[in-house]
Amino acid sequence: MKGFVFFFVLFSFPALSGYAQKIVKIEKPTQPALEVNQFSTEISEKEWQIIIDSLQAEDWEKSAFLAGQLINRVKTDNEKKRLARLRYIYLYALAGKIIAFSEANKKSEEAAAREELRKAADSFVGKEFVLPPRRFLANCNQVLNYICPVKNNDNALRVTATNKEGTAIHSFELILFDQKVDLKDFTGKETFLGGILAKVEFNENKSYPWIMRLSFVRGFIRVIVTK
Repeated sequence: MKGFVFFFVLFSFPALSGYAQKIVKIEKPTQPALEVNQFSTEISEKEWQIIIDSLQAEDWEKSAFLAGQLINRVKTDNEKKRLARLRYIYLYALAGKIIAFSEANKKSEEAAAREELRKAADSFVGKEFVLPPRRFLANCNQVLNYICPVKNNDNALRVTATNKEGTAIHSFELILFDQKVDLKDFTGKETFLGGILAKVEFNENKSYPWIMRLSFVRGFIRVIVTK
């Protein structure tokens, strides 16, 4: 299975398994001004950079707001798969909002964010996603934010996606492939996984710091290559 090239890295932050520690508190920022072109059917480089910067800063409010605006505006994806990538960003950022509001004990805001996440996830079932670039590890014991094998299933890979500090899990992600996955050509490289969102499950036990499980089918792999 050969990989293709994606040139714009979203975010990648491998971490040790430390999510049992305290959740990082993130205060709700002022609602950002809309910094996107509301009429264009394409996503400009400036708009994409704003998204990347807000994710790197873990500004969940701005990330979710802008991702939602762009998804509503752009209906057709292109070769860069930015719409497929935005779908993941939107859910990931909404999970970040929920965690932040929960830690700040802002119950009404948390409830609203959970409802927004449910609606978005439901609307994305059956649509293509491209996940952020991560590295593959054959042994994922005590690490997070890596692409990992699935025990007793050669047709699947998994990811535990967290914040930068590894203190809260945004999502558990399972990617199912139509054939056996051979990652020997991808070892040590930043790798994109993708697929069709088939199922979303939510954590109803709020005493555990994870938000959702995402299951994808018809999985595929792309790799960042340097020339």
